[in-house]
Amino acid sequence: MIALVAILLSAVLFALLNSDAYKSEQMRYKLGLVGSTDNEMIDLGVHLLETEDDMQFVLELVQYEDEAEAKAALRSADISAYIVITDEFADAVDAMTNDAKLTYYATSGQKGISNVMMDEIALVATNIIVPSEKGICTLRDIMAQEGYDKTDTYMAVYEIFMAYVNTMMLRGEISTVTELGISNGLTTPQYYFVSLLLFFLLLVTMCFVSYFIGINHAQHKFFSSKGITPLQQVLGEYIPFLTVNIIVALLVVGLAKITGLGDFIGVDIDSGFVLGMFVIEALFTGLAFLLYEILEGIINKVLVTFLLYIAGSYASGYFYPRSILPEIMQQVGQWLPTGLAFDYLGGVVTGESGAFVMVIMIIYVVIFVGASVLIRLRY
Repeated sequence: MIALVAILLSAVLFALLNSDAYKSEQMRYKLGLVGSTDNEMIDLGVHLLETEDDMQFVLELVQYEDEAEAKAALRSADISAYIVITDEFADAVDAMTNDAKLTYYATSGQKGISNVMMDEIALVATNIIVPSEKGICTLRDIMAQEGYDKTDTYMAVYEIFMAYVNTMMLRGEISTVTELGISNGLTTPQYYFVSLLLFFLLLVTMCFVSYFIGINHAQHKFFSSKGITPLQQVLGEYIPFLTVNIIVALLVVGLAKITGLGDFIGVDIDSGFVLGMFVIEALFTGLAFLLYEILEGIINKVLVTFLLYIAGSYASGYFYPRSILPEIMQQVGQWLPTGLAFDYLGGVVTGESGAFVMVIMIIYVVIFVGASVLIRLRY
């Protein structure tokens, strides 16, 4: 049963990471360039965009000699938009006359995310290029009116041009970029790996329900008559239960390490990750032990436990990112055992300190075991 659940959840993870929706998120927006880029200034701009500027991570430039070819690529959605570089524009760049415009084409009709992004990129380019060009042209015209010779004017224009270029290149450093990820700073592969792994470990605790069904209250009374206290009884059952679940968790994590799955999705399976497995298993087995101690009968132990697991997993963001849930559900799910486990393991993956969450989880374990002991006192 454990192997079957592991295989099924692994198949789900593989399908999610290879889905068209996920792959589309990893693609850069393709921008077509129609016309010659042999002009020194235009070639410099294209080179900066492709190799030096932060825009290289967003845009992929595709050059076309013929506008008909670019138009066909746009209609077939191979590119998001294209720009026509005319000879008049190249001449205007050389002369710095600012009297020629670039023509930008995108698909018409209802806009998708690509169109919106391209409009934003075009707006950014306009806000950077147009004021810079106006500043350069204004400086040149004023120096010409004041009677400066061409050499001084050229040097001054060159200096202000380089100042603009340096400022543009450094604009990515004026702010700090924090990648929020899909949930708690996790990337999409990391999120699915953590959520499916935790859901698997949660379901594994149900594999031992047959053991708890086979124990009856007469045995508890017999143990008590022999001087075995309820605390000793609970620990004598809980510790082996925990040990078996830890072995299962280590096997699964070890397979992820050996097969390279962890490296593929950006999860460093190290000693900290293994320690997280110990704490999470203590939490999950403590919860399962308490439920099996409270519930009577095979139907209740299986059905009620499974429904509670599903509800807790949903509220804790295992199936969908917690941020899309109602605010009250987010707050409740955050403090559920399943939510604490997700936050803790997610923090381990992203390299954040999870000491506070670990303390809360240990408190939960003590509460679960203590409550089980109190229930056992009835016998």
